[in-house]
Amino acid sequence: MNKIKPLMSMVISLMAMIQLCGCENQSQLEMDPVQIKVAEAVKEAELLGDYRLYATTGRRMTLPGISMNDNQQAKALCGVQYMIETGDVISTEEQRDKRKYLIDFMTSYNQVIFEKCKKLLIEQDHNQ
Repeated sequence: MNKIKPLMSMVISLMAMIQLCGCENQSQLEMDPVQIKVAEAVKEAELLGDYRLYATTGRRMTLPGISMNDNQQAKALCGVQYMIETGDVISTEEQRDKRKYLIDFMTSYNQVIFEKCKKLLIEQDHNQ
């Protein structure tokens, strides 16, 4: 009986670790594909030091994810880069779906990058 207790304890610990690893992988699998792309793009932007926001290429430029009140400040502080295929002329359902995906991506990306851009500028001001 005394030899069984340590063995049972080890088996229970091993099963708990396997279950925890499975949960971590499961949560990664359940992540929204847009959010995965956003996280990758933000990481790349940080590595490059490129905090420009994405804008649409239609007749009226918009910054998805940035409020109208913050629009001018965001453009001035962070800069802008245009996302291809986000114009306002849509001919097919496929184009509509792709534009929706890109707008969702741009919204999340711009919200994260705008905060990082503002934080970076505040840090630069404090260092001067």
